[in-house]
Amino acid sequence: MKRQISTSIKTIALCAAIAGMHTTSANAANVIWQTPTTISGVSDVSTLGNYFGSWAPNGSTLPVNGVTFQAFSDLPGLGTSFDNSTGPGTFASPGTSDGNYNTLLTAGAFGNTASSYTVNWSGMTPGDLYLVELWVNDGRNSTVNQRTETITGDANTSASLAYGSGSSGPGQFIIGTFVADNSAGETLSLNPGAVIPSAQLNLMQVRDLTPVPEPTTLAFLATGTGALFFGFRRKDRAA
Repeated sequence: MKRQISTSIKTIALCAAIAGMHTTSANAANVIWQTPTTISGVSDVSTLGNYFGSWAPNGSTLPVNGVTFQAFSDLPGLGTSFDNSTGPGTFASPGTSDGNYNTLLTAGAFGNTASSYTVNWSGMTPGDLYLVELWVNDGRNSTVNQRTETITGDANTSASLAYGSGSSGPGQFIIGTFVADNSAGETLSLNPGAVIPSAQLNLMQVRDLTPVPEPTTLAFLATGTGALFFGFRRKDRAA
């Protein structure tokens, strides 16, 4: 049941991203954000579409749910303004049933100031629909668990992600979708909250949703909005 609900939520976000094409300019890769979700297990890791790249900052190269996260990122042209990072075992384990997932989420990059920090990459196919998924996890104690951040992708900013929960509970992850613009690059800003402000990133992945939609997505794409989306893509290719 949990997997069905998760898939439905992801499909809704995909629909929203495609619909958002018609209200943004061709050069604006606005990210449509889902609601932040508390880390719980390997099903958190999206397997929609095709893997494009990932980054486990200062961490390990390990597989989770069929996705191998890379300590030395394979995201094309990856750049970041983060000025510090720390290795596995620094942050509290989120306590899931998967050891690899737990290990990845105990390392990460973070900021030494209260400013926003950026992550950017390139190499995407203009006009393709992409998914970006990011995690933040600390959970060491009730004080640091008050920390939060939002993530901005062009004009859109997410709701706040919590770094932890309760006295020592896990942090959260968030999924966003966007259509790659003509420059085929994307920049995200991570903006710390007011309590102990320090932006942080423990894990991220990017996936290309255009080549291999899920069956539920294919059903949506058979509707008028989906047909319009593919109509735009045929025009681009003809040009």
